[in-house]
Amino acid sequence: MVPQKLTFSPLSRRQIETDFSGGHITSDAGLLLLREVDKQHRLTQRLAETLTDQRDPRMIRHE
Repeated sequence: MVPQKLTFSPLSRRQIETDFSGGHITSDAGLLLLREVDKQHRLTQRLAETLTDQRDPRMIRHE
């Protein structure tokens, strides 16, 4: 059984809480769930660790 309410990590110092009691549906909820899964499993961090930058650092300039 799914709990009626779930609390997620804060975003911009605001608490995020879901409520499954019904009502309007938002299209952003999937992104909040994805963010939590990514944070808990470090998916983005682990992916970034597998990528190697083949560029010559002497030839890179950021403006």
